[in-house]
Amino acid sequence: LEYNRSLTPFRARGTSGDVGEYFKLSSSMPMVRDAISSPIAAITSAPWRIERPTLPKYWEGSQAAQRALERQYQYASYVWSHWTGTGADLHWRDWINDILQFSLISGFYLGELVGEYQTIQVDGRARDLIVPEIPVCLMPWTVEEWIFRGNPSNMLGITQRTYAQTDAFGDSGPGSVVIPWDKLIHQAYMPASLGDLEGRSILRAAYQPLKMKQKLLQIQILAVEVNGLGMIVVKQDPQTPLSEDALQDLQTSLDNWTAEQCSYIILPPGLGHEIDFKSPSQTVPDLTSQLAALDSVIGKALGNSHKLMGISSHGSFAARSDASSEARNNYEHLGLYVARVAERVMRKFIALNFPLDKKMGMVFCPSINHAAIVEPDKSRRAATLSTLVSAGLITPSAEITDQLLRENNLTIPAPIDEDE
Repeated sequence: LEYNRSLTPFRARGTSGDVGEYFKLSSSMPMVRDAISSPIAAITSAPWRIERPTLPKYWEGSQAAQRALERQYQYASYVWSHWTGTGADLHWRDWINDILQFSLISGFYLGELVGEYQTIQVDGRARDLIVPEIPVCLMPWTVEEWIFRGNPSNMLGITQRTYAQTDAFGDSGPGSVVIPWDKLIHQAYMPASLGDLEGRSILRAAYQPLKMKQKLLQIQILAVEVNGLGMIVVKQDPQTPLSEDALQDLQTSLDNWTAEQCSYIILPPGLGHEIDFKSPSQTVPDLTSQLAALDSVIGKALGNSHKLMGISSHGSFAARSDASSEARNNYEHLGLYVARVAERVMRKFIALNFPLDKKMGMVFCPSINHAAIVEPDKSRRAATLSTLVSAGLITPSAEITDQLLRENNLTIPAPIDEDE
């Protein structure tokens, strides 16, 4: 689906040891690094939680469905505590970083599912169930081939180049391996269609402007390097030209002249000999306006134009406020993208551990949600909550109070012991 012939899928994504054009830009251009690291930092640091699923209307009144939901939620709660446990080798926040980094740069995330049997209290008794670990991320540039039957909706697996990849068991080596699709978790970012397995990198729209900016920066840096200290011009007196020895001494002195030394030149006798310094301002181009225009185009392509408006003096306060709201919407979208990946893994392992529930169509996966990723206007939100309470649309409760205290980083009061 790549229309740019210089960015064929292998060059853009990379293959085997080559990380591709997109990863090179992400590590060499500050605007790209900022566009990727800012949402990752905000989403990673946001409070995350697992929420108990509600019984679908179809299953209301079914005691079997209620019991299935209860045991599946007990299992899911244990998995969530396993993912978010303090001191784990791979943590939930590491997974967020993998999902977003590779999705935004390469266009898709691909992870290898790994699980271990653990004893869990479910339905009031100890049961040996498979608990998923944080998926091991497969580098996008190691995917050599997508294997499917007929069309990508019937996926069979992938062929992976293992030159620069370590599998879940710590093994690596030359050659190719085939990994079944059921062993993988895959998510494409903004795919063009259901069959677009490689998604869309955020660098695709910004590729040409970024290359143009690199070229302008190279021109400006070379101009400063060559002409930053001006150009020295020696004029000889035509009546008494310099001798060959004098010319050789003068050339040696000029060749050895650097910015760190205080050089001097003593010219031979002659009334017309002189040395001129051409001003750097005449030779160094000022490309500030061109670079600023490219920054604006790149910012829009990468989705971080709100930062340019926030740090510049252009635009009204209302416009900058709208830009902050735009950033929140963008981060919320990426947060939902991460939750979508995690919920798919959770649902797959619930179905794996409770096959009878799955056969009956009773798989109830909890949702994974987060608090506000970018700090909203607290005064406006407080006024909105007050209005809703006054209108009788919200009834204050201990759960709502605890949630609001957590979101605002306030102390949660300890429960009161009625016996005391």
